[in-house]
Amino acid sequence: MRHHLLAAVALSAITATAHAQDVPADDAGGEVVVTGQRASQQRAISAKRDALGVLDVAAADEIGRLPDRNVAEVIEHLPGVGVTYDQGEGRYVSIRGVPSNLNNYTLNGIEIGNPDGTTRSLPLDIVSGQLLNRVEIAKVKTADMDGQGIGGVVNLVTQTAFDFKESFSLAASGKAGKQQLNDKVPVQGDISIAKRFGADEQFGITLGGSYSNRDFLSEGFYPDNWRPDPRFARGGVPDNIKYTEYSLDRKRIGATGSLDWHPSDTQTFFVRGVYSKFTEDEIRPRYRLDFATAAIAGTPAFQLNPDGLTGTVTGTAAERREDLRLDYKSKYLATGMAGGSTELGALTLNYTGAYSRNRTLDRYPLWQFRCNPGTVNFDFSDKIYTAAPTTECTANQMQFRQYQAFHQVSTERIWQGKIDGTYDLGGGNVLKFGGKYRDTDRDFDQEQPTYVRANAPNRFTLGQFGLDGPTICVKPNSADTGQCYANGPTFNIDALKAFTDKNLGGALMPLDAATTLTNSAVADFALTEKVGAAYVMANLKFGALTVAPGLRYEHTKIAVTGYQLQTGTTNVVPLSRDKSYGDWLPSVVLKLTPSDNTIFRLAYSRSLGRPEYSNLSPGGSIDSANGAVSLGNPDLKPYRADNLDATAEWYFAPGGILSAGVFYKKIANPIFSQVTVLRNTVYNGVSYSVLNITQPFNASSGDIVGVEAQYQQQFSFLPGLLSGFGIQLTGTWTESTLTLPDGRASTFPNQSKYLYGAELFYQKGAVEASVAYHNTGHALLAIGSPAYNDQYNDDLRRLDAKASLALLRNVTLFVEGQNLTDEPTRQYQAGNRNWVIQNERYGRTFYVGASVKF
Repeated sequence: MRHHLLAAVALSAITATAHAQDVPADDAGGEVVVTGQRASQQRAISAKRDALGVLDVAAADEIGRLPDRNVAEVIEHLPGVGVTYDQGEGRYVSIRGVPSNLNNYTLNGIEIGNPDGTTRSLPLDIVSGQLLNRVEIAKVKTADMDGQGIGGVVNLVTQTAFDFKESFSLAASGKAGKQQLNDKVPVQGDISIAKRFGADEQFGITLGGSYSNRDFLSEGFYPDNWRPDPRFARGGVPDNIKYTEYSLDRKRIGATGSLDWHPSDTQTFFVRGVYSKFTEDEIRPRYRLDFATAAIAGTPAFQLNPDGLTGTVTGTAAERREDLRLDYKSKYLATGMAGGSTELGALTLNYTGAYSRNRTLDRYPLWQFRCNPGTVNFDFSDKIYTAAPTTECTANQMQFRQYQAFHQVSTERIWQGKIDGTYDLGGGNVLKFGGKYRDTDRDFDQEQPTYVRANAPNRFTLGQFGLDGPTICVKPNSADTGQCYANGPTFNIDALKAFTDKNLGGALMPLDAATTLTNSAVADFALTEKVGAAYVMANLKFGALTVAPGLRYEHTKIAVTGYQLQTGTTNVVPLSRDKSYGDWLPSVVLKLTPSDNTIFRLAYSRSLGRPEYSNLSPGGSIDSANGAVSLGNPDLKPYRADNLDATAEWYFAPGGILSAGVFYKKIANPIFSQVTVLRNTVYNGVSYSVLNITQPFNASSGDIVGVEAQYQQQFSFLPGLLSGFGIQLTGTWTESTLTLPDGRASTFPNQSKYLYGAELFYQKGAVEASVAYHNTGHALLAIGSPAYNDQYNDDLRRLDAKASLALLRNVTLFVEGQNLTDEPTRQYQAGNRNWVIQNERYGRTFYVGASVKF
């Protein structure tokens, strides 16, 4: 079915363009003023056409064409781009099947770093697209680009006053809406002002700000640890059933500024800054019932009916838990840069210096209460199955078990500078050379004091002190919104917080000093990474052929300090490791333009993928509350990839394109995270019924091969009102192979075999409208040991729409609908979609708003 869809993309493009062959690329009959969607599409296509390598662009007006909440969702509509969603919003971006941590993220060409704790993956939900000039996805590296970025480079380009036709420009928009699941009113607004001034308009200043607040619910279903068991109709059984209703309040605030001075035609200077902050408050009371663990399912108390789907657990073997987590996250990134350009005859120098400071704070208290409910009935007939006690535990039966106060801070500081020289050799030929230095300093600190239940005389229950709350109804199933999972008793949050403040560390809630020390110390690390680079390349024109050979050298030096618990003791000891390596990164790009409207590109490049920061730590982290251990591996080698790309592009009409490309990546030292599940084990002196240990390793090799296609056209050749219609189709097919140390073959994490999307848009007179569908195919999430512990993201299909009406020349009203099919995010285990480990539902969101431009 999906093969047919990709074929249909190309077939419909060829058919439609046959109608457009008489439309010239440039209208010889006079100037035609193009605005709105068509203008933004033409600017994006023009940037792609003029690029040396393979480039896709979302231009400023195009960013607001669909109801995308952040940059990740904006670029999801470009070919070859897959997005991982969190709580219904796009967050991490993979390019051509390569995981997000192997991309490079830049701001105006300078590495931006990221505030996301321990990873190189920039969470693009932190950035609003409304303040940007454009977002570029560079899929082919040339020698003047950083070596990091096997998938590609996501470059965020900010606005300047010299980007606008008029000397003064003001744009503002605002919208308010409704969330389906909780009837809250999300709001969003942005404003930007640009002004050129001076006798010759040689000065320019741009200021912008954005704000959004979204208060919403998500309804989730999260079983754990499926394992094979032939007695069951699904071929296996999970340990438990878990579900929760998350209540979230997400806020984003952003600001940009640019001061530019063009004192002459040969000299420019600039100072620019970007600030973006994301905060989230989350309340999640979670229901958990352990009814089918290996220790229970193998006893006579576990009675499975002949249908292999239904059954009963008798006695007191099943354990019921109620957890409450009150999560607060804040992330900000701030970058300031200054630089300019100087022309000295045939030589042009461009220079930039920048400082970035990024920070993440994640803190939450976590309470756990437990009981043994007695008889449990279960039914696996539906994929989102049911299991519940015959008689639910009361608040007076729910005994306190553990309290943790989690506090995690990560801070990143980056100093960097670069200089690029371009020498004009004449005849369109240029020689380019330059150098760069980056110094990154990252600290990660975690505190996790742990308090446990006291001896028998001092134990207490949820109901004993009036700490319980009402039962709530969780509805995680989009296919059956009437299906209710009862979660109760929950919590009286204010009473629970006051009780905890009063009794923490006392007789009722004593400190577990050993666990506190382990949880708090072993996750900490400090890391410095220094990268020096130099390059040389040329652009040489031979008629219709441009050849761009280049060579870049990068030297990386890393120093990292982590912490481990000394065997058999409670002593935490620091461990430091230093590492350095150098890489020669050749590249060559051939661009053939046999006609004004046709371009062929062929490229070879070598690129790097440095390991995640936390993966390099000699220590690790322990989550005793959830039975999870993450270990680092300072001996990891960086990914090194040889990349081949070939594309063909036909620009058959203004705003029209038909393109297809193939790509191949041969990757050495790929890193994978292996999840090992241990049962009834002791780790660092603590007993666990189930313990998940995750550690990264280098595999021997891997490769990625794929095909991507794009077709876009405005049907201006149709008569009357029909001429306002247009269509955009994208499709990507990707295959990958990762050879693991145990000889098992796997795909790369986050690599979807199929990505495809379709957008129908309309622009005629005062009316603009778009409806877009996008499918991100299922992808490996984490590699398990044994293999049935592999985890996958399921297919994600989204349908969004937007329509606007220009009431006046400068005032537009619009309406938006997001996630119109109420699509959940799903995860499953062992490649078996019946082994569900997550089904999270967010509902639909609708907005009305207005925008003004002067």
